[in-house]
Amino acid sequence: MSDPNADPEARNRLLPADGVGDDAPDEPGAGDSVQALHEAVMREQAEPRDGFEPVPFWVAVVCGGLLAWGGYYIGSYTADFRADVYDRADLKDVAPPATAGPEPNPKTRDELKSVGEQKYIALCVGCHGTDGKGLKEQPGKYPPLAASEWVVGDKASPARLSRILLYGVKGPILVQGTTYNDLMPARGAELRDYQIAGLITYIRNSFGNEGDKDNAKPAVTADEVKAARAKEGARKANGTAPYTADELLKVTEPDLKK
Repeated sequence: MSDPNADPEARNRLLPADGVGDDAPDEPGAGDSVQALHEAVMREQAEPRDGFEPVPFWVAVVCGGLLAWGGYYIGSYTADFRADVYDRADLKDVAPPATAGPEPNPKTRDELKSVGEQKYIALCVGCHGTDGKGLKEQPGKYPPLAASEWVVGDKASPARLSRILLYGVKGPILVQGTTYNDLMPARGAELRDYQIAGLITYIRNSFGNEGDKDNAKPAVTADEVKAARAKEGARKANGTAPYTADELLKVTEPDLKK
């Protein structure tokens, strides 16, 4: 057996931390030092976690710009919140804006007919047609207005016509011997009284109808419509409370006492 003290160089040689010299035989794992193991660990990245992402630079710029704009706006337009700015005592003598004038009240047949023609084109022509005869391609749905007993015949009256336009009618209803079963929409919520009177007058004096031969005395004016609306009281004119034909036939008394 050799004496280690016999070789001074061997005695002074330092071994690496793993205790294996560079001249050791190559064996699996023999060359792995502690430093090499740490380097492998340091190469691994930490798992990402929510809430630790850096704020993008552009977001910070936008937020800063908004804060700057808000400060400028408050400083420029709040007038330091002075009472003399927000308590406008100087306006106490200024008259309030003028209210709308009185509602038009056309009285003649021609005046009312002119008002009603525009409303018929806008609201009624799609169902009753330009000739007032309904839509032939949809028989039994939209009743004709020309020569209708509900318009100029024995079932027509200012009280009934006013209610038809104000509250609408749900079928069935018999017109010229044919039963029609559809919903006539209410117009009381969207039209004013004089407009409803004009629409009725237009229908009564168009499509061959001659319901009001005296120009100065149309059967239905804004006063009749207003009286019908007042007499119905709480009945809603928004289409939720339409009349039936039987209910219309029970309306026999005029709403406006002349």
